[in-house]
Amino acid sequence: MDNQAPRTSHTNLDADRATRPLWWTDKHTSTWDRVKEALRRDWEQTRADLSSSDAADLNQHIGDTVKQAAGTQPLPPPAMKTRPDDPQDAAKRVEKELKERGKAQAQVVAAQTDMAVEQVRAQGKIASEQQSAREEISDVERKAGEKIAEMQHKAGEKIAEAQQKVGEKMLQARDWSQVEAAVRYGYGARTQYADAPGWDTQLEGRLRQDWTQLKSPSTWEEMRAHVRRGWDAATRNRSV
Repeated sequence: MDNQAPRTSHTNLDADRATRPLWWTDKHTSTWDRVKEALRRDWEQTRADLSSSDAADLNQHIGDTVKQAAGTQPLPPPAMKTRPDDPQDAAKRVEKELKERGKAQAQVVAAQTDMAVEQVRAQGKIASEQQSAREEISDVERKAGEKIAEMQHKAGEKIAEAQQKVGEKMLQARDWSQVEAAVRYGYGARTQYADAPGWDTQLEGRLRQDWTQLKSPSTWEEMRAHVRRGWDAATRNRSV
């Protein structure tokens, strides 16, 4: 069977180039063409592990992805599983899926509960501080206002954190075609910024700026997790 990828039209090539930063070279393209099918299979397996209804369970392990990307393990045809299903593994996978689903639901409920408790506490504390501030001199009023602002900020951070976790779960439902450009960008960036000590605030700011210049229809906030996925995959492959 011929497993060659279908030819890409000039229109698709132009659109593809528009998602690449100025520092992208033919070497980046060559490396990406070699590893992208392994990463696509890894992406599809991740979606299947997260119980996405339209994802294919390919029995693809992280070790398979690393070896396939490095060229030491052949790539199966796109729809073929990396290894046949084992009845015991299938049963364990179903059990794990049910546990993970229950765990995820419990985390969402816990996050919502924490948010509600923090809001009630913040509101009660704010009301108390406001009452004390009205009874004291202006200096006490100023300090009470600062305390209220601090508490609101902390409560906002916890709410944002909970929303971020829920948002990351939702992002995993995206199709490969929607995230390939971001994963590819992160994978190539690991080579471009090879001297970077790792993923930190300074590097993320640089990658955010490069991504914004691409004028992609997806924002950095929407694609950040997928760019990080490509970066981490390239980091793993460098150690092979």
